[in-house]
Amino acid sequence: MPDLLSLSGLRTEFDTDRGVVEAVNDIDLTIKAGETVGLVGESGSGKSVTALSAMDLVDAPGEVTAGQVAFHDSATVSRIARDYPEAIVTARHEGFIHINDASIDPNAIPSGQTPPDRADGLASMARRQPEEIITPDSEGGSLSIDDGWIDLSEAPENLLRDIRGGDIGMVFQDPMTSLNPALTIGEQIAESLRLHRYGGKRKDNWPNAILESLVPGRMSEEIREETIELLDEVGIPEPTQRVDEYPHEFSGGMRQRVLVAIALACRPKLLIADEPTTALDVTIQAQILDLIKDLQQEIGMSVLFITHDLGVVAETCDRVAVMYAGEIVEEGPVEEIFTNPSHPYTYTLLESIPHEGTDRLTPIEGNVPDLINMPDGCHFAPRCPWSKPECEHGEIPFLQHGSDETNHRAKCILPEYDISRYQPEGVRASSTKDVDTTEEPLISTRELTKHFSQESGILGRLFGDGTVKAVDGIDLDVYEGETLGLVGESGCGKSTTGRSIMRLIEPTDGSVLFAGEPLDDLSRSELRKTRRDMQMIFQDPLSSLDPRQTVGKTIEEPLQIHDRPRFDISATVVGGKQIDLTGSDSLLGELVDRDDSDIAVTIRNDEIGSLEIRTPILSEEDLDIDLTSSHRGLTLSVEIDREKWDVRDQRITELLSAVGLDPTQRDRYPHELSGGQRQRVGIARALAVDPDFIVCDEPVSALDVSVQAQIINLLEDLQQQFGLTFLFIAHDLSVVRHISDRIAVMYLGQIVEIAPTDELFAEPKHPYTRSLLSAIPVPDPTRDTDRIILEGTVPSPVDPPSGCSFRTRCPSIIPPNDIDISQEAYREVMHFRQQVKERAIDIEAMQEVAYATDGGTNVARPQSTRQGGEASPQELVDQLFETALGGENRMTIAYVIELISNGKWGEAEATLDNKFASICEQSEPVLQKEPHPAACHLYNQPDHGNN
Repeated sequence: MPDLLSLSGLRTEFDTDRGVVEAVNDIDLTIKAGETVGLVGESGSGKSVTALSAMDLVDAPGEVTAGQVAFHDSATVSRIARDYPEAIVTARHEGFIHINDASIDPNAIPSGQTPPDRADGLASMARRQPEEIITPDSEGGSLSIDDGWIDLSEAPENLLRDIRGGDIGMVFQDPMTSLNPALTIGEQIAESLRLHRYGGKRKDNWPNAILESLVPGRMSEEIREETIELLDEVGIPEPTQRVDEYPHEFSGGMRQRVLVAIALACRPKLLIADEPTTALDVTIQAQILDLIKDLQQEIGMSVLFITHDLGVVAETCDRVAVMYAGEIVEEGPVEEIFTNPSHPYTYTLLESIPHEGTDRLTPIEGNVPDLINMPDGCHFAPRCPWSKPECEHGEIPFLQHGSDETNHRAKCILPEYDISRYQPEGVRASSTKDVDTTEEPLISTRELTKHFSQESGILGRLFGDGTVKAVDGIDLDVYEGETLGLVGESGCGKSTTGRSIMRLIEPTDGSVLFAGEPLDDLSRSELRKTRRDMQMIFQDPLSSLDPRQTVGKTIEEPLQIHDRPRFDISATVVGGKQIDLTGSDSLLGELVDRDDSDIAVTIRNDEIGSLEIRTPILSEEDLDIDLTSSHRGLTLSVEIDREKWDVRDQRITELLSAVGLDPTQRDRYPHELSGGQRQRVGIARALAVDPDFIVCDEPVSALDVSVQAQIINLLEDLQQQFGLTFLFIAHDLSVVRHISDRIAVMYLGQIVEIAPTDELFAEPKHPYTRSLLSAIPVPDPTRDTDRIILEGTVPSPVDPPSGCSFRTRCPSIIPPNDIDISQEAYREVMHFRQQVKERAIDIEAMQEVAYATDGGTNVARPQSTRQGGEASPQELVDQLFETALGGENRMTIAYVIELISNGKWGEAEATLDNKFASICEQSEPVLQKEPHPAACHLYNQPDHGNN
């Protein structure tokens, strides 16, 4: 295959106050036509900067300081040469459009002219007669550019804008920040079409910029139709209706599909996908990956896939380039990289992935360097288990590995290394503990319900119909010492369940019991006291940490709130009595009487009568007690000798060490820490008050696999050390499998299946669980994947489906007993019923399609050959359904189409209900009272058994 994009000696630097950040350091990378190349590595390794550098999108203070970005595509070179003839040069001259090889059609040369015979002459002719330039598959003209390329690193901005979005498309990482919230989805897709396909460019000046912001370009009918086709192509349901909606009205997966549609609108030669599936559910991730793969095969584009998910790389890529500290350290075919990793960094990265049967993960020690004024030698040497003195000096060469036919290179002086030396340390964690479900659970929920009202005002809340059923009556038990995983797609109610248990939000109904005691009736002060034993680790450590507080202050805060041992205690005493002190400086001027106090002092006759110390971390020698008289009475002061024991400071140091942070980092602020370090601070904060139960809400989402492994191992170690109980909320099922003892699967506010981890993965009962498990990316390129792709999106929790809430997407929905129909055809019928219910069938549009095609053969057929000039309902059935419908089923659908044509929507809906109604929509399945229950009619109904 010919090269499409070549990066040679690319170097990108950021000039900062701390020094020069060498983000991309002299890398070479080639992407061939039709090839998918994965670019992997930890955060901060330079993956995204490499992609932005290739498209010249690096913002200040960043700058591409060296290297060449060559884009090889004869059609693109010819088009740019026609539009910018002054830019054409030969390979021996400076410039950015290079013609290394071209051919002349002598018959097309005007009389009196001599055909040039050198590249210089060809370039000169192209500059003089740009209209003569053609591509090899075009007709006419005289100059054919078979082998030319454009140096994007030298090209001016106006030329790059011709290529970006048209010849090179990019899917950015965060769909919400990449889409304009003030413009409809359709307008944002149409903009790309208008600029690159319909000649809608304007000159870059202030008047045009103001005009565009005030009056965005209007969609012509042609552009609108193509925009709707793109939305349909990327799997957006009801694209005709949704083309005029705004980004906030789309789910995360749907917004990501819109970005894919924008990137693919102009059928680019190269698609750069920068973390396109990060933080997406496995089901949505599977849909996006299949979508990119299908479209790649359809239009033959190349893909540069940037990600830290090695399972995704194994399933989608042909070749892999591994980056570390701004350099490519290994490159080769995907099977070679995964089965024979030759660089120590690649090997240790693969070892960080949770695998089936792995008891303990092996994270890479240390962190990625900050890339400022990097020294010579191997940048991975400080973290490498096989490092040698010669690794730290000089230039590290690339060594070839594999067979002679395989280009597999690694930047390491070691031709091989002993992997037996790389073993995990510490206590090995068992994948599943024996949970005694006969004991009293530590946490219990009974009919826990949380509904949110979308209506504003008193009247709206009373009479409105906008209740979001986030959690809809769930029973959940978490036993002491276990980890219960809670999984499901975004929007299913996982985080709301965790927050309702913690009483961070008030449940609408139901009860929560902690150690057998109900939390519902507790006062605010009683609830605060209980929260010493119940803590939470939040999903985003950066947004949950106060940017104005240091690490030490962040960990100290819960100690202050929950009256944990500290120093400098004083109280004013009026009359003689016993005083119990908890060691909180908030007690200044107050008297307290508590059972769990740390110090008890008895005062008799204006003197200290007795002293009792109730904490093992203090002794009488550590205290300086003073009783003085004032006009207010007696003042008791208890001061801890800081030279002997600073209790609070000691506790913070212990917590930092427990979560694997250096105690010297206590004075740093959140922005000075990496993502993994910030998450460790969040864990230390949750552990500060010695809780028994912790809700972990997506604690490792969007973290690198190595950092993820560190956090998972840390949680397992802390659980064994302190006897903790976890509710582990996540959508990454590989992580959940590794850390959880039991797993509860949640869909649309309800629990649909609960089982021990090994049993759930071996024999999932609910169709939704099977779909989730099938969508997990496997980090093994040799393994075949058999995904169950769910059609459609999660229904709205405002108006959930009747009966089984999963029935609108279920691949195993139960047909009525009295009809003969395949599961695939019945699934299409159910989708058609939903469209009829939503009035989303456009008969006029279907007639236009029927007129343009003849039975799917794309042969024009005049309207005069049809009865009344329109397609019959029977013909429209074939247009609506991919599977063949016959007999009464086909007749019913045709009759419904005729009813819709006559505007009889209600009768059409009733006809479908009477014929095709499933038991799954008539009654709601419930969880059985069994060790492995599943809320599915396949298991609840004796007539169906387990079929």
